[in-house]
Amino acid sequence: MLLEGSENGLHLQDLVRLTGEDQRMVRKMIHEERRLGVPILSDNISGYFLPSSQQEREACVQSLRHRAKEILAAAAAIEKAVKQ
Repeated sequence: MLLEGSENGLHLQDLVRLTGEDQRMVRKMIHEERRLGVPILSDNISGYFLPSSQQEREACVQSLRHRAKEILAAAAAIEKAVKQ
């Protein structure tokens, strides 16, 4: 269902409508496909799409790594607060 390029992105609501699945199941399907090596990219503006360039891949990877760092920082802060 996904096409190449951010200009052809589909938002979660679009995928829910097209698949007939709920949001949770669509997210799970995307997660599983990514784990199998399908390069499903996403951003807040375009939604989900397949890469049409190396630049799109790199931007998505950078965004994912940034989000991961933020989540780890939040977890560390919570651990630190519990120990005090």
